[in-house]
Amino acid sequence: MLNVTCFTLKETPDELVITAGSYVMHIVKTGFRFSFHSPERSVIAAAHPDSGLRFSSPDGEELHDAVTASHISSDDTQVRLLVCNRHGDQAEVQIEPSPCCVKLQVFPLAEGRYAIDARTAPLQPVFGLGDHGGYGDNANLFGFSDDAFCNASDGKRFVSNFAVFPAAGFAQVLFEDGVKRVRIHETENALGAAGVREVGGLYYFIGTMQEIYRDYKHARLREGYADAKPKIDFFELGYEAFGSLGWNTYQQSVLDDLQAFLDRGYRLRWSVIGSGFWKGDRKVNEQGATTSFGIWDEQRQEGRTDGLPNPRYPDQKALKAWFRSRGLKLILGLRISFKALREHGGHYEPEHDGPYVLEGLERGYFVSDAEGKPLTFRVVFPKGAVYLLDARKPEAVTWYLALAGLWEADGFKEDTMLKDGLVLRNDAKCNGTNVKKMEAGYLTMVRNSAYSVPGDILRLEDTMYGFDQDRPALNGLNYAASGAPNVYPDIVAGKYMNAPLTEDQKLYFVRNAMFAAVFPAMSVGLGPWKLNDQAYEAVVKKACDFHSSLVPYLYSAAQESYATGYPHTMTPLPIAYPEDSNTYALANKRTKQYEWMLGPSLLATPAYGSDYAEVTTRDVYLPEGTWIDYETGQMYEGPAVLPDYALPLDKLPVWIGGKGVLVVRDLSDERLFAEVYPVAGNGSVYLFRYPDGQRTSLITNDNEGWNPETLEVIEAGSGLRTDFAFMPITGAIRFPILEGVDYRLVGGA
Repeated sequence: MLNVTCFTLKETPDELVITAGSYVMHIVKTGFRFSFHSPERSVIAAAHPDSGLRFSSPDGEELHDAVTASHISSDDTQVRLLVCNRHGDQAEVQIEPSPCCVKLQVFPLAEGRYAIDARTAPLQPVFGLGDHGGYGDNANLFGFSDDAFCNASDGKRFVSNFAVFPAAGFAQVLFEDGVKRVRIHETENALGAAGVREVGGLYYFIGTMQEIYRDYKHARLREGYADAKPKIDFFELGYEAFGSLGWNTYQQSVLDDLQAFLDRGYRLRWSVIGSGFWKGDRKVNEQGATTSFGIWDEQRQEGRTDGLPNPRYPDQKALKAWFRSRGLKLILGLRISFKALREHGGHYEPEHDGPYVLEGLERGYFVSDAEGKPLTFRVVFPKGAVYLLDARKPEAVTWYLALAGLWEADGFKEDTMLKDGLVLRNDAKCNGTNVKKMEAGYLTMVRNSAYSVPGDILRLEDTMYGFDQDRPALNGLNYAASGAPNVYPDIVAGKYMNAPLTEDQKLYFVRNAMFAAVFPAMSVGLGPWKLNDQAYEAVVKKACDFHSSLVPYLYSAAQESYATGYPHTMTPLPIAYPEDSNTYALANKRTKQYEWMLGPSLLATPAYGSDYAEVTTRDVYLPEGTWIDYETGQMYEGPAVLPDYALPLDKLPVWIGGKGVLVVRDLSDERLFAEVYPVAGNGSVYLFRYPDGQRTSLITNDNEGWNPETLEVIEAGSGLRTDFAFMPITGAIRFPILEGVDYRLVGGA
C-alpha cells in the first residue's frame, strides 16, 4: 500500500483501490471499470458493466472499449495507468485524487484527434447542464444524450456539462471549449469530447452539496474559468428598452419610457439600451453595430428609410447626464462581432463602423483559420457575415476593452448571437472579454459563457408570450444547479407585446411579474399602465417593490454564493434538500410545481407555466422544517404537500423557512431592517453580508421561545438592547441593523 498526502493506494492483481477523504475509488483493470464508494462501502456511482473508458483510433470517430489497464507509477499527487482499447490503441490515464474529488485525464499515445468518453453505470436524478438543461420536460435530466454538446444555437449559449446527482452526493464535469459528448441515460453516465487531442479536465466530485460546489468552484478557477464577484446594481430593479420598444429605439422614446416608470414610483436603478444607438439606417445594412465604438446616431443622414427620428440619438451627452441625475446606470448592448468586409467588390462604410474592423484585421485580432485567414460567421444582427474577436489573445481583449470605453457607459449587456458554434468550437468565446469588463468595473450582464459566469448576472434567452412558458423556470433552475445562481429571467412580459393587449396577454404579464420578482434579478420593459387595468398594474408594482425591498438580502446571498460556490442566491430544492426524494420531480411541465430557495430563508413557489391563464391554485410542497406563508402568516410543518393552495394574481408566492431571517430595505428612507420569523432556533445563525462586501452582521437565535413580552434582541458585543417591532400576522420581529454589529435573540419563554 502506498501512503500519500491525501490518499492511499492499494493494488491487487485485478484492481487498484484509491482511498481518500470522502470516497473509495475502485478501478477494475479489465475494461478500466471504475466506481466510487463511501468510506462505509456503500455504492455512490457504480462501474459501467463493459468499460469505464472508450476512445477512438487517431483521427477516427468510432469509439472502442478499454480492454486492459496496467499501473505505470504513483506519487503523492497522482496515479498513472496505461490503458489499451479493443482496437489496440493506447492511452495514458492520470488520476489525481483529493479529499472530495478526482481529476481524471486521458492522453492517447499516438498523434491525432480523438473521440474520448469516460463513463460509469447510470445514476439519477441529475440536474445542471447549463442552457442544455432548459429545453426538456423536466428539471431532472435523466435520459439526456447529445454527442455535439456546445453553443450551437441562440438558445444554448451558457454552456456547461456540469451535472449534479444530489441523491448520490456526486457530480461531474469535463472542461472543454470544443464539442463535448454527454450521455446520462438508462445505459450509461458518460462525459467525453470529440475531435480533441486529449481529455485534460474531467472531474468527479463526491460529498455533501456544499463540498461539491466548493470543489467545483476551485476546479473552475484551476482550469481557467473564473467567476467574478457580482456588484449590487444588477440585483436592483432595472429596465430594458427592448421589452417596450423592440429593435427601433431612439433617445426620446427611451427617456419618455423611463420617466413614466419613475413618475409612477418604480425604483429603477439601471437601464439597458440594447440596440439602435449606433449610426445608420435601421432598415438596410448601411448602419453600425455595437462594435461601432462611440459612433452614436447623432447627425442627420439624408435618404433614411427606417421612419425613425433622424438622428435617433441627437445628444448622447444630454442622455448620459439625464441618467446620472436620476441615479440610473446606463447599460448598452455589446457583442464581440464585427461586420465583415463585403466580398466581391462590395464597399465599406467607415462613417458607420469607424476604423475598427480594419484595425482588427491588420492586427490579427479576429478568429482565424489555420492559415491565419479571418473566419466569418453568421449572426442574427448585424445582417450578413461577421468577424469574431479572438478572446484567447490578451492583446485583442485589451484593444477591445479600450474601444468599449468609447461608449462611456456604466456597463454592458453581452449578447453575441452566434449561429455557427459547431464551426467556432469555442464555447468560452466571451469569457475573456467579460472577465476584463468586470475587472474594469463595468456592470456586466452575461449571456454567452462556458462553465463560469464572469459577470454580475446571467440572462436567460428571451422570454415572450406564447413561447414555451415553462422553459424559463426549468432553465433557471438548471442554471443554478450548474453553479450559476444569479439568474435573470429576462424582461417582465418579454418582448414583442404591443398594445392593446388581449386578456390572455394581461394575465401572462401579471404572472410573469410575480415570477420575476422571486428571481435574483428583475427588469421591466413594456409599461404596466398599458394593461389598462388598475388592479393588474397594482400587482406588477407590488411585485417590483417586493423585489426592490429584498435587494440587500439577495445581494448578501449572491456574495455568499461567490465566496463558497454553493448556489445560495437561487437553490433548486433537490440541492437544498438532497435526501428528500419528494423534491426530485417537482419541476416539470406536468406538475408545474416550480419551487426554489431564494437565499437561505425564502421558498419561492410561483404560479407559473403554460397554464398561467387558468391557474388560481397550485400544489405546494414544503420540505422539512417550519414554513410561514409570507402574507397570510399561516404556519405549516414540513415535509407536507398543500394541495390546490390558493395563489391568486396579487399574492407574493413566497414562504419563510430555513434560517428564518430577511434583511429588507425600507424603500422610503433606505434603512435596513432585520425581520426574524419564528421558524428557527437552537442557535441557528444567519450571516448577512453588507453591500460594501466587507462588513457583516450575524443574527443568532439563542431565544427560548417567541413570546414578544419576554423576547429580547441584544447587540452581541455591547450587550445593549435593540428595540423591535412585533409583526402580529406572521409572529416575526423587526428591528434596524447597523453595519458590523452582531445580534442575538434571547428570552422569549
